[in-house]
Amino acid sequence: MITNEFIDRLIHRIDKIDKKNLQSYVLELGQDRNFLFSLFDHILEGVMVLSAKQEVVFINRRIRQLFDLSSEQSHERNYMTILQDTRLKARVQSALQERNEVSHENIEVLIPRPMLIKLSLRYETIMAKTYSVILIENISQNEILIREQFQKENWKSIFELAAGIAHEIGNPLNSINIHLKLLSNKIQSLKQKNTDPLTNELAILREETNRLDEIIRNFLRATRKKPLNYELTNINDLISKTVDFLRPELKESKIQVTQQLNAEIPLFLIDQDRMQQVFINLVKNSIQAMVRGGKLNIQTGLKDKLCFIQIQDTGVGIPESKLPKIFDAYFTTKEEGSGLGLMIAYQIISEHHGRIEATSKVNMGTTFRIVLPIRKEKLELPLNETSQKGKG
Repeated sequence: MITNEFIDRLIHRIDKIDKKNLQSYVLELGQDRNFLFSLFDHILEGVMVLSAKQEVVFINRRIRQLFDLSSEQSHERNYMTILQDTRLKARVQSALQERNEVSHENIEVLIPRPMLIKLSLRYETIMAKTYSVILIENISQNEILIREQFQKENWKSIFELAAGIAHEIGNPLNSINIHLKLLSNKIQSLKQKNTDPLTNELAILREETNRLDEIIRNFLRATRKKPLNYELTNINDLISKTVDFLRPELKESKIQVTQQLNAEIPLFLIDQDRMQQVFINLVKNSIQAMVRGGKLNIQTGLKDKLCFIQIQDTGVGIPESKLPKIFDAYFTTKEEGSGLGLMIAYQIISEHHGRIEATSKVNMGTTFRIVLPIRKEKLELPLNETSQKGKG
């Protein structure tokens, strides 16, 4: 194979080489180039090479497969257009701007399809020119299955423990509530004067007991999960149905609702009841954030095999420091919130292999963005790991 050192000598002596030998050298270079390209096309990792100006100078066949590139798109010079997924583009762009290398970093992408990829980025200098080499490996078939199984087992054990504790608390709590009612009745039957302070104290105790009871009930509802019941669903109809259901609350709160729903979104498989619970939780969250009224805009969109849903309000917003915690259990920025609504929404979207994210600015509002993969056929569970790989 021709080396860089040989090419340097060839360039400096090109005027002294006869035409026949020059033709032979050029043919050998072409053969080496084709050999290298063929070699790169047969490796399992996707390879993308960028010039110093961050223009794409080479992609191998695996990149074209991973990102569903057409023959025209294969000649694209903008790496952002090829990579497509927002999270992946942001990570690569950040590394390139800061000249940082990336080594085997796992990133979940949704475009052009849900995948877990392993990203590496390094810099190589060849003949005084610096190139950025991006390596992308799809590790979905093993890593995602292992991680999801671990997460399910972890959540299951935590919820079973917590549900048991909640049940044990609930029994004496009911007994306390009953005795508070009996005590209140006895006080009311007394003919003694100045019983009002005692009655007020009992009223506070009953109110707090009822609030604690409601928290436990909400938690138990959140942890008693049934298997998903997938049905072909019109997502726009489900959103409109949810808005109609909450119309009285929206009207009472003086909130104007606009819906921009993409009619081209096909029917796809979701659990209707659970997905409606997501929309109810998010819309109610917006209602509570707009205490003086406001505007609620709901949009749906379609790109390739993904459905996009955006719910945007003009409420009080969420401080930037608290935004990463909003999907955590029992975290709330509201005085009377349970801290379970957004956690439940996050879990349901995750069960559908989707993604939910939030952006917010204080006193300007909050936007929730949901991405759901469009699946039209019910797939049977694989019998073993080998069959799973065969379907991938």
